[in-house]
Amino acid sequence: MKILKILVSFSCVLIIISCNKENSDFNSLNRDKYSPVVDFLKQNAPVMQTYVVSGSSGGIFISPQGTKITIPPNAFINSSNSKPITGDVSIQFKDLYKKSDMLLSDMPTSTYDGYPLKSGGEFFINATSNTSPLVIAPGKKIKIEQPAALTGGIDTINIMQPFAFALLDTGSVWQLSPTDSVNYSINNYIFSLNQLNSPSNWLNCDNSSYFNNFPQTQLMLIPNDAIDVFHTRVYLVFKNISTVVPVWDNGVNFPYPYSPIGLDITLVAAGVKDGKLYSSFVPINITANKTVNFSLNLTTIEDFKSQLNALN
Repeated sequence: MKILKILVSFSCVLIIISCNKENSDFNSLNRDKYSPVVDFLKQNAPVMQTYVVSGSSGGIFISPQGTKITIPPNAFINSSNSKPITGDVSIQFKDLYKKSDMLLSDMPTSTYDGYPLKSGGEFFINATSNTSPLVIAPGKKIKIEQPAALTGGIDTINIMQPFAFALLDTGSVWQLSPTDSVNYSINNYIFSLNQLNSPSNWLNCDNSSYFNNFPQTQLMLIPNDAIDVFHTRVYLVFKNISTVVPVWDNGVNFPYPYSPIGLDITLVAAGVKDGKLYSSFVPINITANKTVNFSLNLTTIEDFKSQLNALN
């Protein structure tokens, strides 16, 4: 299984960011290498929910985390022949608000090269009728109300924008979705979805400029254990901010050039050896050109999840 490659545009003007040469090569060595850590963690990620609504009359359902999804009447057509769907429609849905869920699902809030983004929540949605994929009918939209309290409250200083996950010839990318929009109520981000992008169908709202207000430095993370032996994966979990970013290794260490000076984060490292889980949790206050060593310790998935949940 290939590691998921994620690219998110963080420009309000450009749809997909074009990185300069210095940053485009950032930690590129392991992007396509198999890592059993991802599979190990995903076994403990949130499960997909399935709901059934009427194609002709629509419906409303609320996820276990409180996301409210409103399907309007006559919202779907068949993707192959544009025929309106009037019978039952099966909706698959999964939403991620907790930083622990984002990490376990390997759906971090960052650009392809690791630039951090502040999230208002990620979600997956897919619609089928008798196992056939459906698309949203012209002029219709699905309303997804995302509880802002789950990601720290409404961000009134910077604007959340809609992003869609796409499978392109150049790879798997996050990109701004020009057909969708994000608005606000007192308690929710309101994501108006006008298009399904099967088979990916992951969407989110992100604040792409939040970290522009912080001076950045390179944080050097040095493992005391062999990366190739443990297939080590490293993430940075930000304190009091809904942000999780992966840090890719350069074969020896884990450099991270977009570290916002002054913020508190936790280094979360995970490795698998002989079918057993190893991990490391290291709190860090980011200062200029900081170096941090970390060691992997044998753990259980229960202990790993407990420490991870404490960071939400």
